[in-house]
Amino acid sequence: MSNRISLVVPAFNEAPRVGPVLRCATESGLFSKIVVIDDGSTDKTAATVGEYPVQLIRHGRNLGKGAALQTGVHALRDPDVVVFLDADLTGLTPGHLESLIEPAIAEPEMGMVTAQFVEGRWIVDTQQRWFAILNGQRALTRRFLKILPDMSWSRFGVEVLMTRLARDLEIPVRSVLWSGISHYTKEEKYGLLRGFGARLNMYWEALLAYKVYAPRVAGHLKALEDAGITEEGELSS
Repeated sequence: MSNRISLVVPAFNEAPRVGPVLRCATESGLFSKIVVIDDGSTDKTAATVGEYPVQLIRHGRNLGKGAALQTGVHALRDPDVVVFLDADLTGLTPGHLESLIEPAIAEPEMGMVTAQFVEGRWIVDTQQRWFAILNGQRALTRRFLKILPDMSWSRFGVEVLMTRLARDLEIPVRSVLWSGISHYTKEEKYGLLRGFGARLNMYWEALLAYKVYAPRVAGHLKALEDAGITEEGELSS
């Protein structure tokens, strides 16, 4: 494994859940740097994160997942690979992390590796199958990070942004299967009614990102083209 692999974990009111994720990540020995973004939490997320040897950055108010990931990327120094993980995963092991990172290192042309949950809880596996574009577990290579536009506007549409950019530039993307892993649903976190509302809001933000993607990134794609990065993903060195 490369010695320049970093991890970014966005967290909003995840005090009861973020600990196992950080324990696995820190004990795995895979990461040279781990950054957790507390995105305006009102619970004890920051205190829980403070129990682990990671860098904590706090937003004064909730800015959304896209902004949290952007803050985390800004805190890194030219890593070879950046891994994004959700803070509410269950069943995470170092083996899962290794399977996500390995293709990003072994295949020079790779841009992004995503994970799909299987053989876990049926409700989460089903969501993963039908809404795979929203999966937050990703490993991005340096070549892809260098061409990402600012993600701060995208909120829960940040995965839509990354996926569509890779498609538009024909950047290779690999999917790996994560067996026996899951995450807490929004209904489990917030209760049935509030959780269902939060789920609808997540889907709305993802749909909105899909709708405004073209005008949002048109200027960025033009700048990439002017810099010698073609639509076929031929990235200048």
